[in-house]
Amino acid sequence: MLALPEKDRKRGLVLAVGGLGGLVMLDETILGVALPTIRHEMGLSATTAHWVINSYMLAFTCFAAIGGKAIDLFGLRPAMIVSCTIFAIASLLAGFADGSAMLISMRVVQGICAAIMFPMTLAAATLTFEENERGKAIGILAGMATVFLALGPMLGGILTDFLSWRWVFWVNIPIVVAGGILACALWKKPEKDIPRPVIDRIGLILLLVGMTALIFGLMEGPDFGWVSPYIIGSLILGVVGLVAFVGFEGKLSKPLIDVRLFKLKPFHASALVILLTQMSKIVVAIFVPHFLQLELSYSALWAGIGTAIAVLPFPFLAAPSGKLADKVGSRRPVLISLGLVAIACALIGGATIFNNYWAIAPFLLLWGAAIPYSMVPTGRITVNAVPVEKQGEVSGLIITARLLGGTLGVTMGSVLLAMGAGFASIFWIMAVLLALCLAYCLVALEHDTPASK
Repeated sequence: MLALPEKDRKRGLVLAVGGLGGLVMLDETILGVALPTIRHEMGLSATTAHWVINSYMLAFTCFAAIGGKAIDLFGLRPAMIVSCTIFAIASLLAGFADGSAMLISMRVVQGICAAIMFPMTLAAATLTFEENERGKAIGILAGMATVFLALGPMLGGILTDFLSWRWVFWVNIPIVVAGGILACALWKKPEKDIPRPVIDRIGLILLLVGMTALIFGLMEGPDFGWVSPYIIGSLILGVVGLVAFVGFEGKLSKPLIDVRLFKLKPFHASALVILLTQMSKIVVAIFVPHFLQLELSYSALWAGIGTAIAVLPFPFLAAPSGKLADKVGSRRPVLISLGLVAIACALIGGATIFNNYWAIAPFLLLWGAAIPYSMVPTGRITVNAVPVEKQGEVSGLIITARLLGGTLGVTMGSVLLAMGAGFASIFWIMAVLLALCLAYCLVALEHDTPASK
């Protein structure tokens, strides 16, 4: 550990792990701009190209539930060293990939490592700071994450146009190396021993099988044919696997994911909001630059700049949205913002018909201004909805819901494009899903107070 004053050590640690958390956010938006170029150079089908994104998110989603326990199982330094090193190597090899098999395989490895790295950022800050300092530390982490997220489309366009799409992966290496080294150097093991967690291996296998089979069936259905035995079998296996997962987890005292929390109406309603808002975020981050490049013949750089208008409000509105929720409660901001996000998605879809960026831009800005007021106050509802003794499990469930939304967003968009439905249909269906969520939340989100056990 570096010999620094305690205050400086804590500040340095939160910046180091914030960089690693931000890297995970960066990977959500940087690749969408480069994907058309990757597809063209490698001769990939649209579905295979979208697997480059979805393989990462699928691995991240399935392993996020155990990733947060890595620090308790192995200690922060060993878990950080291994995950950051493998992530850097996978990024290097992904950049050198000459075919889809290598690229998608490395994306899976990246996703597994990210599932360990991302929860550790919050865990490190929580274990390092006293209770009265944690809010500020978490605020710094959230601020850094939104900055990285907002930089993604523009940085992806710059790297793709001026260097190569391969740099979209190689740019990860200096960030993960610097963040990992600093985090390990500044970390101080807590004096209080943490009980060694139990990993539910059967639940993990059921989740992996169910999610992978379901997503494979949905994404490959247009190529294989929806009545193909492979697709029907894959969809059935996916549904059976997920049903078995829910049934198995509900009987365990220490489950991988405590599905019983979803019996609480405010909790499952807020989890649905997180899932769908993240789904819309991925739809915008991936399919807006696709539209700009494939339909309007924009370069990667200008597609990145054009998409950036949608995510630029995030760093500026994340903190105000949280303050508003503290002042007036979370329910009203969430309901209003959900309505605005649904309207924005519907208008984006309608504006694509004009094949003019300036017809879309105002609605992208509206979408970006509304999203923080949906996502941030919803996190407050989620925490307040569960009993005190269950608070430790909430962050893992929120991460899982967010990642599942991203996975479904890529899946929905790629399926619709493969079926020839067009870009407008992606945003219109997203708008319908958000509107249905709003209708349900009008009933389910009655108050912000903690649920009684």
